Amino acid sequence: MSKRIFPHLLGAAAVAALVCGLASGVRAEAVVVASSAPGFVQGQLVADGQAVRLPDGANATLLFANGRLLRLRGPYDGIPGEMADSAASARAGPVDDRFMQSDLGAARALGNPLEAALDRALAIDPSVPGVGCVRAGTPPTLRRPAEPGLDGMLLQDMAGGKRAAVKWTGPAPAPWPPDLPLTDGAEIAALRPDGTPIGTLHVRLVDATAGAALAVGMASAGCAGQIGAAMAALRDATEPLALFLTADPASGATYRPGEDIRLLVRTDRDAHLYCYLRNAWAQLIPIFPAGAAMSAHVAGNAPVGLSGDRMPLRAGDRPADLEVRCIASSRNLDGEMPGRTDAFRPLAEEAVVQIDRAVSRLRETEVASAQLVLKVR
Repeated sequence: MSKRIFPHLLGAAAVAALVCGLASGVRAEAVVVASSAPGFVQGQLVADGQAVRLPDGANATLLFANGRLLRLRGPYDGIPGEMADSAASARAGPVDDRFMQSDLGAARALGNPLEAALDRALAIDPSVPGVGCVRAGTPPTLRRPAEPGLDGMLLQDMAGGKRAAVKWTGPAPAPWPPDLPLTDGAEIAALRPDGTPIGTLHVRLVDATAGAALAVGMASAGCAGQIGAAMAALRDATEPLALFLTADPASGATYRPGEDIRLLVRTDRDAHLYCYLRNAWAQLIPIFPAGAAMSAHVAGNAPVGLSGDRMPLRAGDRPADLEVRCIASSRNLDGEMPGRTDAFRPLAEEAVVQIDRAVSRLRETEVASAQLVLKVR
């Protein structure tokens, strides 16, 4: 019988709720702060009463307008807005191991990361077309465009035709031109100084002026770029790196001998990914990155396939239990992970010890790990 070479890292489903300022009678809309789950992306609005389904091992963190930060871990199938009463009453009732509660004191100690993130996100780059959110009653500042040499532009109200010049003399933002309207739905064209069009800004006014209510209002208004950037900053300040590893749903992680194996990995933010397969002979084989020329860097919340046309993964020719382990890191570990240049080749027996030692020695580096057992029958 083959020996299991990895500790079991993924336990039963867990749900952690951090409660702050629960309010009654408030619509339970939320915005996604972080997610490794398919179907949920950062900055996405989760409507009041919307069901959320997470597969086993996937994570999602939601921020509600009343300030509640809710962390979910799959398998989960429910309406997260209905968990407020359960989370609040659990303190006085029997302990439920699916809930862990505390306040947001740790987040406050970071210098209010949500407010800082929203302030940065609400500074508009007028050269970027799309929907832009503005606090009602508060004119936005205008960030200097990233395009080199573009130190000035014209903004034009598409309805009335009025134009105003904007100029930057350094990295500091410029004020919104007072002569241009700031009404909900206003269309503002961005032009180069010579009148060449750059794009159009669709203005949305958000009544909420601060905190979680402002974040949810921005998501509801469709300001995807701004709220995505704000939630990324909040995630980095408050949430650990998360990793989700799954087999093709049709297979159920069970395969016939010789059948192709298709696996997907998601991280909740940009990361560096390293994956290994333990085969039927207990040999450890690096399967991602697929060679020294391939980067270990992966984009957040984007599915990454662990098998390809050039080097597919296939079940062996006899019944066995296989095991896949993936490690995600906030920095490049190419020089520390064994087998980086030997993809799809069995490693020496001490490779497992090298992996565990490399991970345990990491300092000031976020690491997430997941494993999956594959059955060949």
